[in-house]
Amino acid sequence: MSSTALVIAPGPVLELLSTPSFAEAVGRRAGASTATVVSRLADIRSEAELALRLLESLGPIRVEDRILEVGAGAGVVAGILHASGARVVAIEPLIEGFDLFDSVAAELAARYPPAAVPLVRKAARDLTVAADGAFDLIFSVNVLEHCHPLDESLDALAGVLAPGGRMLHTCPNYRIPYEPHYAIPLIPGLPALTRFLLPRIRDEALWKSLNFITAGDVARFAHRNGLELRFRPGVLTETLDRLTVDPAFVRRQGWTGRAALAMHRLGAGRVLDAVPPTWVTPMVLEARRPS
Repeated sequence: MSSTALVIAPGPVLELLSTPSFAEAVGRRAGASTATVVSRLADIRSEAELALRLLESLGPIRVEDRILEVGAGAGVVAGILHASGARVVAIEPLIEGFDLFDSVAAELAARYPPAAVPLVRKAARDLTVAADGAFDLIFSVNVLEHCHPLDESLDALAGVLAPGGRMLHTCPNYRIPYEPHYAIPLIPGLPALTRFLLPRIRDEALWKSLNFITAGDVARFAHRNGLELRFRPGVLTETLDRLTVDPAFVRRQGWTGRAALAMHRLGAGRVLDAVPPTWVTPMVLEARRPS
C-alpha cells in the first residue's frame, strides 16, 4: 500500500509572526510591551525555522504518521504541521520562565484557524501508550534539557514510540562547559555548581529547569530502550552557518555568538567538524525503534 508524503507549508504562520499587528495583539493579550513581544516572536520564529529544517532533513514524513512535538511552546510548529494535514499532538507543560506562549497560541488560532492545535498540558514523563497512544515520529527543539527527571522523561518518550518509529531531538550537550540560554561558561564536569559563581541565576526558574543532559545520557537511554541511535555529524558547522542568517540566534548567544561568527568567517567551522558529534554542542540525535 502506497503512502502519501506530507508537504509542509510554513508560509502563512511564519509570516504572521513577523506582522506588526500580530505583535501588538499578542502584547494586548499578554499585557506586555510591543517591543518585548517583537523580540520574543523573533525567537519563536527562529526556533520554528530550525525545527522545520530538522524535520525536512529526516526525509519523507507520511501523511498518516502520528506525530508528537515535545515542548511545543506556543504551538507554532505543531500548528504548521496541522495546517499541512499532519496528525500531530503537541505537549507543553509551560514551566515558569517561558511566558507569552498562551497569548501567541491564542492569537495564532484566531488569525489562522487551520493552525489551531490544542496544547496538551503534560510533561514528557507522564506520557503513556494507554493515555496518549503510540507515535511514528517524536521531535523536540531545545526541550530535553528542561525535562525532569531526565531518565524517566526519556524512557517515557521511548515508551510511546511505535515500532519503526523515529525520534529527532536537538538540545545542548553539557559535556561541553557552555550554557546557551545564558551564554555563559560552566564549571567543567560539574555544571550545576556554576550557580555558586553566579548567584544572580541561582534562583531563576530557567536555571532550575536545566538538567545538564549529555551525549552519554542519550547513549545510555537508547541502549536500555533498545533503540538505534545516531548522533548527526556536521552540526557545529550548521550552527555556525545559522549565525550568518539568523539575527535572533546571534542575539541570544551574546558575546559567544559574535565570537563564533568571527571564527566561522575565518573558516574554523570546517576544521571543528572533525570533532566527534558526541563532543559538540548543540547535538542532534536520531533514534529509531526497530520494526
